[in-house]
Order: sequence, then structure tokens, then C-alpha cells
Amino acid sequence: MEHGARGLLGREDETAELRRLAVSAAAGEGQTAFVIGETGLGKTSVMEAAVATAQRLGLRTLTTAAQEMAQKRPFATIAACLGVDSPSGDVLRSRVAEILQGHGRFGMPGAMVGGGEADFASVEALLGLVDDLCTREPLALFLDDLQWADAASLHVVHRLMRSVHQLPLLLVGAYRPGPGCAVDRLVRGAALGRPTVLELVPLSPPDVSAVLAGMCGAAPGPRLRAMAGEAAGNPLYVMELAAALLREKAIELHDEMAESTAGYPVPSLTALITHRLSPLRDEVLQALRVASVLGAPCTVTELAAVLDRPTHELLSIVTEAEESGILHDAGNHLDFRHDLIRRSLYDALAGSTRAMLHLKSAHALDDAGAAPERVAEHLLAAAPAAGAFLVSWLRGSAAALATRAPAMAIQLLDTALTLTGPDDPHQGELQLHRALAHLSLGELAEAEESARCALLRPAAPEWEWGSRWIIVQATFGRGRADLALAETRAACRSESVPSTEATRFRAFSAVCLFALGRLAEADAVAASARCEADGDGPALANALNVLSAKRFLEAPGTEALQLALQATRFAAQSPHPAQRISLQLTLANSYIELDRGADAQRTLATVHKAAERTGGVFLPWYHLSCALLAFHTGRWDDALTEVEAGLDPGEHFAMSRALRAVAALIAVHRGQRSDAAAHLTAVDAASDRGTIAWFYEYLPLCARALAEEAHGESEHAYSRLAHAFDHGIGHLPSRLILGFLTPDLVRLALARGNTAQAQRYAAAAKARADHSGGPYHLGDAYRCQGLLEKDPDLLLEAARCYHEAPRPLSEAHVLTDAAELLASRRRPAQARALLDQALEIYARLDAGWDAARAASRLRTMDVRRGTRGPRSSIRHGWNALTDTERIVADHVAGGHSNPEIADLMCISRRTVSTHVSRILHKLGMASRVELATETIRRMNEER
Repeated sequence: MEHGARGLLGREDETAELRRLAVSAAAGEGQTAFVIGETGLGKTSVMEAAVATAQRLGLRTLTTAAQEMAQKRPFATIAACLGVDSPSGDVLRSRVAEILQGHGRFGMPGAMVGGGEADFASVEALLGLVDDLCTREPLALFLDDLQWADAASLHVVHRLMRSVHQLPLLLVGAYRPGPGCAVDRLVRGAALGRPTVLELVPLSPPDVSAVLAGMCGAAPGPRLRAMAGEAAGNPLYVMELAAALLREKAIELHDEMAESTAGYPVPSLTALITHRLSPLRDEVLQALRVASVLGAPCTVTELAAVLDRPTHELLSIVTEAEESGILHDAGNHLDFRHDLIRRSLYDALAGSTRAMLHLKSAHALDDAGAAPERVAEHLLAAAPAAGAFLVSWLRGSAAALATRAPAMAIQLLDTALTLTGPDDPHQGELQLHRALAHLSLGELAEAEESARCALLRPAAPEWEWGSRWIIVQATFGRGRADLALAETRAACRSESVPSTEATRFRAFSAVCLFALGRLAEADAVAASARCEADGDGPALANALNVLSAKRFLEAPGTEALQLALQATRFAAQSPHPAQRISLQLTLANSYIELDRGADAQRTLATVHKAAERTGGVFLPWYHLSCALLAFHTGRWDDALTEVEAGLDPGEHFAMSRALRAVAALIAVHRGQRSDAAAHLTAVDAASDRGTIAWFYEYLPLCARALAEEAHGESEHAYSRLAHAFDHGIGHLPSRLILGFLTPDLVRLALARGNTAQAQRYAAAAKARADHSGGPYHLGDAYRCQGLLEKDPDLLLEAARCYHEAPRPLSEAHVLTDAAELLASRRRPAQARALLDQALEIYARLDAGWDAARAASRLRTMDVRRGTRGPRSSIRHGWNALTDTERIVADHVAGGHSNPEIADLMCISRRTVSTHVSRILHKLGMASRVELATETIRRMNEER
């Protein structure tokens, strides 16, 4: 487009708005904008002007344009923009590129999200890179042609839109709207981080005349204006029309006016684009046709390989194409000036010629060591002409492709399976790769089906046990531990399965039995596998984990913990990170249950990076574990931060019910009824069928029962909890898992006059405490007995144990119980002192409902609190920040990025990002810069 005195002709308002947003981003307040318009309206020109403006303002600019051919390649657009799609000497980019390779997620069920378009590990890595780059200097990302962006890149864009306010970041996208346009749905439906939308309209007649005057050297005459009117204000159409007329010498200058030759017809825009190609030599056209197939941007080396010509011979060809306005300088790559040019060249090729060139491109890229996704793009376009090369290439590259781009892998494998036929010796191997791709996508039923098909085909022995492992993982992952158990037993009976693998299958069968609640069988099988393992790490890890888990349920204590520690040590020998992460998270939860908070925190700090790099179910499981530790130790705002950080992956990986239940529990305790109801509604709507989620089903149960009690439905709450305590939840032996509910069960049973039941619950609490000796378990036992015997001294001993644990909520509850007993014995001063202590704890927790209930219970006995404390915690302002949030604020003031803060605090980047959002909300601030400035000011005042 032409530039006028005030900038781009007809686009002055848009460029001014983008400049305003760039100024805001440079000052630390991030902004998002999208430039929308039909082909030729000048989106790219507006973007280029904004890039220049951002650079002048001191922002570091990174640019890219999405490519139509790369739509099926995950993260293609955002990786190109951030510079992680090619080798780099930058440590941060190299680290992200390694995660994008997906080696750590190989064979992991359901690593992908949204139909295989994104994996959370890669998303987190890319978002972390943006955080780090923004810490170095204000950053501007410009992404053109987003209508062709892959879904994974759009997912990252969406996440950036939600957190842009935290960063000195300008995020600008441009796209052509159309039916089913994914980016348009994202922009129009954005609830958080609502972007600025700049919709381009056709140029006005005066602006069209100005464009023509700039190109032709004089104001347009009436015939030229009439011809340009056929372009309907489309600037590209107008400029291509004028350029074509000038090339044909069909414009005359006279009387300071540019006029077209009489009778010249007005061609279509496509015809004008084709006309621009007409003066080029044949060898230039041939090279450009091949470049249109290779896709832009491509390198001269890649183009030379497909053309089978030396690179130096192409230099003159590239120069001529650039001088003719077909290509433009894109550094080390070749890029078309406008995609309409590439499209016209590509469409002019016969279908068979296109397929042949795509196949040659695939060969050339494979020989050059290109990423398998790029080779796959061309094979998809060439199929079925790819034939034998496709099959041989898949045999060597399908494993990597199945991890990095599983949807592409499945398409190619389906083609290869059709081409080879049922009797081909490679069918079993191809089916196995297909099963792996489905497994990565989280399509577990399809993975199982493909693996069973692989078993029916002749193949090497290792393919058999590989297929059986996929069946086991797929069935276990979708909650069918019974089918997984049957497959492990079938594998153990197979003569083709090596003895080491047979032992591993046997050890995993113990895991299946445990998940089914068949604890005695699980224990026996695990003990047998432990003896057979002969030092094999993966088998020993699973066997010891089952032995530990069973003892932990029945007799939590030192023996169970030692077995868990041994399991994690042997898991370190496993080649699969999934087993290592799983056992570490299990160990962390064991520590939490035994009140070894420091050990739990250390274990979670150790595992968080591995969970982020691996993704899958481990991300929400990690956040849930952190939330439970924070909840039990009284850091409820931190718990809510972990819940919020874990919900996005939790909804994808069947862990959202437990996370939302934690939030619901806190909301009920705080008297936030609408929030609690919203969380419980979401809990009911979720369907978490994963095996890991089963072990946390007690959380929705507890949240629902607490909500019922808060609504005055104590009978319903008691019936719900008592039934679960006696009959379990699903396969799980909930009498063991729900041991922590015994004090509430005793309290509710006594309120109903059912002393016999209360004694039964108290006995269960005592048995658990006798085994573990942990302060929390001892506190429960003392509280149950104290309630039964109406002994305030036992209750005070329980309070001491809870304080040691620490379990502040339980401590406040038992202090209230003791105060009530003392009041009934006419010892009001002591009762009042204990009530004050309880209310102090409730105030720290902001447990408004509990505080009101405690005060009400004592008020009926004519005991009121002695010292008046805060009724509730402050929700806004500096004093509303938690200790953790203050630490985060100090690190922000120190100039650290979210990933750097995560490393310093040994927590996840998502958690830090959520903390920053909460801090900004509490302080009413718009950016990290404001937060850093205020934090430094306060630090200086305190000195």
C-alpha cells in the first residue's frame, strides 16, 4: 500500500491505534490486537507499519506468517515466530525446541490436548519462553495470516491473550475471516484479555485516487478512476491493476493527469497476479513453481535439492524473482511477496505434477534431516503417489511423528496400511505405530483397537509385547483396570514375551488389582513380582509402590513410607518419565498425609519441572497435590492459586473434579455459597474416568457433604459420609481412605444419639493413629475419644497434635468443641479463651462460616468472644497479599520472569503466573511494571 503524509493511505486510524498499543506495551502494560480484513485490504501492510513503529519505540519484534501447508503441524506458526523451529545458539530457545521434540512423552497416554493439536508441556515451554523474552526487554509478536495457523499455535495465542496484561508484550495478529475460521471464533469469543479488533474496510475513492497518483506519477483521469472502481476499494487490486497497466505502457500522462488507454479491459485480481509472472524466464517460472510446492518460507538449499541443481545456479533466478516483485527478502529464506502469487503458481500445476513435486520435496527434506513433520506435510499432499517411500519412511520416522504430530502420523499410517494390504509383513509394525499415535492423542479406545490389530499380524517378538503394553496403558488409562489386568495376564502367558517383560507385566497386574480394590491379591502378586524382578527397576518400582500403598491404607506409618521411598529410587532406572513422576507424586501425597510437610514440599519441588516437561495428567496431579498441602496447612489462598493453575490441564486430563472440590470446600468454609455452588455444579458436570482420579473421589464427596451441612442438612451429610465410610467409593476401600472424616462422623453420630456408631468411628481413628503415630492422626483419635467421653483434656490434647501437624482448621474445630464442653461445665472464662483462639484461627483462614457457627454454638451457652478480632480477611490492597504473594511480588520487583521465579521458589510457572494475576487483581494494578514500582517504593520506605 502507498504511504501518505499521515501514514498508510486509508489506514491512518488503524496504524495510530497500533502505535498507542505499542506505547502501552513498551511502558509495561501488555496489549493484544487483531487486524481483520479480506484478501488485499492491506492487513500485511498495516502489520509492517506496526512492526516499524514498535521497533522505533524500543520493542523487540518477532514476526511470522502462518502457512497454509503447515496447518496440520502442531506449533508451526508460533514456533516460527519465536525462533524455535530451527537450530539456535540461544539456550532458552534450545531448551524449548527440545521439549517440542516430545521425547519425554513417547508412548504416554493422552499427552495431547484438543484432538492432538497441542500438548501442555510444549504450551508451557513456549509461554515460559515469552515470559523470559519479555523480562529481557519489551516484546512485540506479529503473526500474519492466522486463518492458516495450526490449532496448537492458536492455543498458545489464546493463553497469551489471557496473561498479556502481566507482561510488557504487544501481541498482534492478522487474518482473513471466513466460515469456520478458528481464530475468528477465538477473537470474538474472548472473555478474558479482550483484544482490540481493527476491521479493515475498502479504501475511499479519494484514497484510491491517491494510491493511483503515487504509482502513476499524476492524478488519475476519469477512465483510470473508472477502471479502478472495479476493484471496489481493494488496495492490492488497485495496485496490481496500475502495475499491469504500467508494464503494458497502457497509461498516458498529459495535462498533469494519468489516463488509461481507451478500451483496456479490467481483468480479475488473479489474472493480474498471473500477468506479473508473464515477463519471467521459463527457468525462473519453473523454480517458482517448485517453491510454491515446497511452501514458504523455504531455503535456497531446499529449492536446489528439489530442482536437482547446484545452489549457486539459483542465485540469479532468486534475484530476478525479487526484482520482479514475486519474492521479497526474508533473510535466509525465500518468501512470496503475497500468498496469492504462490497460490496462482501452485494451482496452475497439474494434480499429478503437484504430487510428484511434493514427493520430491519429501525426499529432499528427508535427506537434509528436516523435522519429520515437514516431510509428513509433503507426503500427505503426495499420497497415494508416495507409495514405497511412504512405507519405508514411516518405518523409520513414525515413532517420532506419532509423538510430535500424532494426527498427521495417523493419516499417513492409514494411507500406508491401505497401500500395503493385509498380507504385507510390515502391517503389524505400522499398526503398532498407529496405536502409539492414538495413545498420544488420548484416543485410548482407538489405541487399544490398533494394538490388537498389530497382535494379529506377523511381526518381530518385540512388536508383540510392545502392542500388549499399549493395550494395558490404553485400558488402564480409560479406567478399565479389569481389561488391563486381563492383558497383563495374557502377556505373562505368552511365550514370545521375554522373562524381564513378563515380570514387568506381572508387577503391573498388581497395580491393576490394587486399582480394582482387590488389595489382598494385589499384595500377593506384588510380593511375588518383587522376588522375581532380580533388580529390574521398572518392575520393582511398581511392585514396591503397590506394597507401600496397601500398607499405607491399612497401617500408615514408617514401613509404608520406606517402601514408597524404595519405589521412587527404583523408578529412577525407568526409561519412561511417567513412572518416575507418578511415584514421586504418590510419595508427596504420602508425606502430606503423615504431616511431613517439609518432605512433601521438597518432593513436589523436585518433580515440578519433570511434570511441566512431560505434561499429560501429571500437570493437574502436581497442582492438586500442591493444593492439598496448602489447604491442610492453612494456606487457603495458595491452595486456590494451585487449583486455578491446574484447572485448564485438569479439564483435559480428567482431574478437574478433585481440583474443583478443593475450591468448593474452601468456599463453603468461607461462607461463599454462590462460589461453592458453582464449583459443585462443575464437579457434577465433569466426568473424570481416569484411574488416578479415582483415588481423589473422596474430595467431591466431602465437599458435597460439607455444603449440605452448611445448608442445615446435617442428616443428609451424615448419611452420605456414613455410607461411603462403610461401602467405599467405586472400587476403593473408602473406610481406609476416609479415615480423616472420623471426627465429623463421631460428631454427627452423637448429635443423632447414635453412640454405638460413634464408638465404631472412634475405634477406626484410634487404629489409624496407632499405626502411623502422626500428629494429625493422633489428633483425630484424641478428638473422637474426647467427644465420646466429653473430656475437654482429650480435646485439648487433640488441639496440641493438630497444632504440631499443622492442621489449623482441625485445631480450630477441636478448640470450639473443648470450649463448648467447658461452657457446659460452667467454666465460661476458659471456654471464652478457647473460643477466642478458635476464632483467631478461623479469621486467619477467612473461614467465615466456621467462625459464625462456632460463635453461635457458644452463644447458646452464654459465652461470647472476649477480644474482638478481624471479622474477615482483607480482600484488596497490600495487606490482602499472602506471604507467598509477597515473595512473588519481591521477585517481580527484582526483574525476574515467571519461569525464573518458578525456579527460585521451586514451584511451577503456571502457579507463578496465577499468583501474579491474583496480586494485580488485589492491588488494582494493570501491569508488572506497576507492581515492581510499588514494591520497590515500599521496600525503600521500610529501610
